[in-house]
Amino acid sequence: MKKIIAKPVGMFELFYDLVFVYAISKIKAMVHHPVNGGIPLTNLLQFLFVVIVVMQIWLYQALYFNRYSQIYCLFRFVQCLPVM
Repeated sequence: MKKIIAKPVGMFELFYDLVFVYAISKIKAMVHHPVNGGIPLTNLLQFLFVVIVVMQIWLYQALYFNRYSQIYCLFRFVQCLPVM
């Protein structure tokens, strides 16, 4: 069985985690204010779709960081491009 080696968390990982926490906090505004005591079905479906997309992006980003963060020299530069 392969031994699992713990890696330290990098600043880029923490930064992207904060970006996704901020995104989720803004997305919740879609269902935070009910209309006439309820949430319209279209708003609920839009909310679910956006949450699934953002969580999937976060998952892929986390997997990418964990696999390739120590291998490639240009990794940090490439990871900064979407933020700019």
